[in-house]
Amino acid sequence: MKPFEIEYSRDSFDQWRLSQVGGQIAFNKHNQPVFQFKNREQYNRYLELNSKRGEVATA
Repeated sequence: MKPFEIEYSRDSFDQWRLSQVGGQIAFNKHNQPVFQFKNREQYNRYLELNSKRGEVATA
């Protein structure tokens, strides 16, 4: 199964969400950083964590 990728974000909360769901920062075929998920379910969990924005200290 091909990994699912979205645009990289420098936002510390987005990077926290990525780490919480087991995603990783990778490089696409154009050598640009992206957020990479093993599957769509992992990505959906990443989206669900957006509801915690403002509640979680990520520093």
